[in-house]
Amino acid sequence: MPRGTDQGKSPQRPIFATRPPWAWHYNRMISTARISLLLLLTVGTVGELRSQSSQQANSRQPATIDSATRKLQDLQNKQQEATSSGDPAAVMASSQALTTLAMQQLEDVSTRLRHPSASTAESQRLKVRERQLRQILGSGFNDWGTAEAHEQQYAEALKHFQEAEKWNPSTPGLMRNLGTAAFEQEEYQESARALASVVSASPEDQRSRLMLAMSLFSLERFSDASKNFAPIGDLAMQDARTAYAWAYSLVRTDQPQQANAIADILAARNLSPDVHLLVCKLYTASANYEHALPCFRTITAENPEMPGVHYELGATLIHLDKPADAIPELRDELKINPRDIDAQYDLAYALSETSHKEEALPLLRSVLALNPNYSEAQYQLGKVLLEDGKTEEAIGHLETAARINPHDAFVHYQLQVAYRRAGRTEDANRELQLYKDIKANKRESESLASPKGGEPKAP
Repeated sequence: MPRGTDQGKSPQRPIFATRPPWAWHYNRMISTARISLLLLLTVGTVGELRSQSSQQANSRQPATIDSATRKLQDLQNKQQEATSSGDPAAVMASSQALTTLAMQQLEDVSTRLRHPSASTAESQRLKVRERQLRQILGSGFNDWGTAEAHEQQYAEALKHFQEAEKWNPSTPGLMRNLGTAAFEQEEYQESARALASVVSASPEDQRSRLMLAMSLFSLERFSDASKNFAPIGDLAMQDARTAYAWAYSLVRTDQPQQANAIADILAARNLSPDVHLLVCKLYTASANYEHALPCFRTITAENPEMPGVHYELGATLIHLDKPADAIPELRDELKINPRDIDAQYDLAYALSETSHKEEALPLLRSVLALNPNYSEAQYQLGKVLLEDGKTEEAIGHLETAARINPHDAFVHYQLQVAYRRAGRTEDANRELQLYKDIKANKRESESLASPKGGEPKAP
């Protein structure tokens, strides 16, 4: 665990070092505020295209219509009847038949366009027909996907929406449908791509913007997420999980005051324990440990067997420089979840800080047996061994910690102490200089990043 002072007296635990911000009972980011596809999905305009195609064909051939056009119009009529009936199975069947025939006719048109003997007038007529067929394909695949989405067949729906985009991306409602289906499939890169175009064209579409913000949050694009949450604050605050996502995005974009204002609002609500835990973690994410402490204590009092909460309480107590109080909480966590490697490490840290090194050492070795790349454990074990006079063994662990996390200033500080005790003056001087350089760079970065002017307003 990185330290808060050169001597490692108080820890600065990396926020959610090994746990994503939505860990513990939060697999689907918007599960309790699920946006209804019945409201968002838009049926295509096959009927309109059928009418246009019929009118154009009749204007060219007032007496007769060729058989290919008639077949297509018959299928368009069936498609229109199916969509009007609201029967998803009928829509799927008619969409499949319509798109199959349209693709066959489009292939024929493309072949005739490539023929060198085609006249200019013929080429122009074929290009008009090609454009019509592409519109029919876009609308047909969109209707097909819409019917599947209403049946919660989101994977199939997504494929058909993507097919529709290939033929005619301007199909009405298509990009919103595509983005919604991708969101339901947790394909957030695709949902963000589609919904960004929707929001760009229709900034007032709040539900699409909400899904876009949640997609960006899930992709850890926190700056973009917070910018999209801001215009729809009232909608985001209606559900605790979306509000959490907004607040966490604010934390990650250095806006802790706004994040804590959201956390205060949420904490006053009657929340389920898993969502309440997320709210408490907002306080720790913004280093507001004084508010986090009573928040976690409330949960442990009401749900003493809940996984994760004793760990969070123990970690918060360590941040508040109360390692002795953290020990029983971390022991309780390990009773619930004995394989929690973070709880094992934090308990080892708290024990070492309260003169119980004989118990801390085997715990640290156990953590490293499970994960040799746990840099905080490598550092802490090296530090404890160095304090016990086991300099050479300590150097090995501190060197490993420095290799895993070369930007941790305090690792270099302890390593220079170990090198100096081992008589390796040149190595010690090099590590001391690295320590000073990292600290200087951090001060400079913090100075450049410090806000100017007034504090941002709370939501």
